[in-house]
Amino acid sequence: MALINIDGDPWLTELDACENLSNDIQSQLAARNRENQLSREYGVLSGTVRVRLKQLGSELDQLTRKLGLISNTLTSGEAERRQRRIEALQSKLIQLQRQFQYVEPAAARSALFETGSNSRARVAFADDDDDDVPALIPSQSNYTVSDLRSQQTRILEDQNEGLEALSQVIARQKELATRIGGEVDRHNDILDDLAQTMETTDGRINRETRQIGAITTQDSTWGYWIVIAVLFVAIVLVGIF
Repeated sequence: MALINIDGDPWLTELDACENLSNDIQSQLAARNRENQLSREYGVLSGTVRVRLKQLGSELDQLTRKLGLISNTLTSGEAERRQRRIEALQSKLIQLQRQFQYVEPAAARSALFETGSNSRARVAFADDDDDDVPALIPSQSNYTVSDLRSQQTRILEDQNEGLEALSQVIARQKELATRIGGEVDRHNDILDDLAQTMETTDGRINRETRQIGAITTQDSTWGYWIVIAVLFVAIVLVGIF
């Protein structure tokens, strides 16, 4: 998908485009579910949704890489906020993939047995030697055993891609939790060092205060002794003269 770089942050512009793409996929899935599974419209919508799901996954991978490149130019809070928006879109992508792979039971039975508005359904039984092939195949359907196998293979591949994306999201969450835990430990160490420094400083201040008090007391005593000595000399002189 070609994303246009308009005024503002190009990364945010691409993120908005991915959100719009996910909303379009949701609408197309809803339209597909209203169609008969054997109809041409259902097949066209399924193909379109499959391509757009892969496109959305590729765009999210690019956004994740670009965020890693520009993260040093962002504040930690802004980088985390953008990462959470990407992870929300990745979770939505997984949900869309599951919706794409899921077939409603009622719709499946209707598509399986529907051959005409007034005619009775006719089915062909699969060979007994192949347990992987569905037992009932519509007799007037254009689907062949090979088509069904291919569709099953695509479903398994889509499931594997969804599980891989989910694994990446979980790994990213684990990495963020590890980083947060490391930051908390570092802050605790800083607080411990600060508390120890404050305790040492407080002890020094107390010692200095006691020393100043002792010096002050000594200075006051010397003053008294000087006064006594002066008085004594004065008395002696008065007695002599």
